[in-house]
Amino acid sequence: MKRGLPIRAQSRPICQLCDYILQQPTCRRSFLSTSAIKTARVQRQPARQHGGLPTIRSRPFASSARALELEPEIEHPEDTAERTKSLNLRLKELEKHMRSIYDSPKVEPEEAALEALYGLTSIFKEARAIRAGLPLPSRVKLHQSSASAILMLNDRPATEKNTRNASTNARQEDTVSSLPSADQLSELALELVRHEKVFISPAFLSAYIDLQILLKRPRQIPEALHLYANKSIPILNSSPPKFKKRSPKSYKNAVPEAVATKALDAAIAAKDISLALRVIDETYTAPAWIRRKILTKVGIPGSAVLATPLGLYMIAQELSVYSGYLDPMFYKWYAFAGMMTYVFGTGTLGFVALTTYNHHFDRVVWQLGTPLFERWLREDERAALDRIAGAWGFKETWKRGDETGPEWEGLKKLCLLRAMILDKTDLMPGMNA
Repeated sequence: MKRGLPIRAQSRPICQLCDYILQQPTCRRSFLSTSAIKTARVQRQPARQHGGLPTIRSRPFASSARALELEPEIEHPEDTAERTKSLNLRLKELEKHMRSIYDSPKVEPEEAALEALYGLTSIFKEARAIRAGLPLPSRVKLHQSSASAILMLNDRPATEKNTRNASTNARQEDTVSSLPSADQLSELALELVRHEKVFISPAFLSAYIDLQILLKRPRQIPEALHLYANKSIPILNSSPPKFKKRSPKSYKNAVPEAVATKALDAAIAAKDISLALRVIDETYTAPAWIRRKILTKVGIPGSAVLATPLGLYMIAQELSVYSGYLDPMFYKWYAFAGMMTYVFGTGTLGFVALTTYNHHFDRVVWQLGTPLFERWLREDERAALDRIAGAWGFKETWKRGDETGPEWEGLKKLCLLRAMILDKTDLMPGMNA
């Protein structure tokens, strides 16, 4: 009886590919030598068939030097240690510049403090670039097969190369550990803001907030907002330094609107509700903010309203010339009363429409009975609390009202204390007629 091929190969302790390689003649296993770097292609004679099966042409594998790639694909930074040393020297020079501002016998100009802030920003960006440019740990990358990888496990030069790469990475990690940290730069910026000889202008405050956002240290922002309205103003070039008291309720000391929005965005991005509420207290609810709004947005319209009766009286007096059969005095007062009724009637309707407009409300609305003028004055505060509620609550409309937790309950109580309602029941979807 002729013996046929086995249906299923017997189990062996090595993989099928290695078994196949070991079954080949010696001449066909010559490519497994690890010492060969590159050999010319040799025309091999067809091997004798085994068991009636056709000869399978084996595909030559890559050499041992090309089978494994131990070098990472990202670029190595050039002279990381030199860049780190140069950056630390720049930081020392900047600290010396800041110390010269503090120790100066007179008040230095604002540009000197701004230069220090811009220098801290530049140093952090350079340190971040150095950290991002470090190579990753070496990883084995297979290009051909598992057999070539198995044969390379005992390759001594590759092991030595791994050791060198590991030692290089360790030295680079030690070098990077000496780079300026975000906490260190944040403390230097805060020290600059706190110093009595440094004047906090709108440009300086904006640059400081940008730096803290870049450093991801937004909790330092409310103190700078408080100092902006309460810190004494140093008189430029005064020697010895002289200071002028700053009134926190003056409209001149209100935080600029763009800076307040930037600070609130940073607090919301940090997911810190207490920080966001502190920013609101230092900006939108401050007396200086309310006074500036009254002066800039009520001053011109209010002046026009006060001048309206005089203008209407002069118009009525000119119309009395054309009274005809009516008494000119009688006609003048009747015309004046009619025009006043029309102008102030339509003006009142416009004011009510302006102060009761609520299509932009999302989750925070005013309580019933809140005066219309107070609603208009505190609209920025309500909008800020509305943004906080939208950031901490559910984004899906049908889930609103199901939020729980101490932060959410505290936000609801705070809104009630400020004549507002968070998620008014009869305004929620499905709860109105």
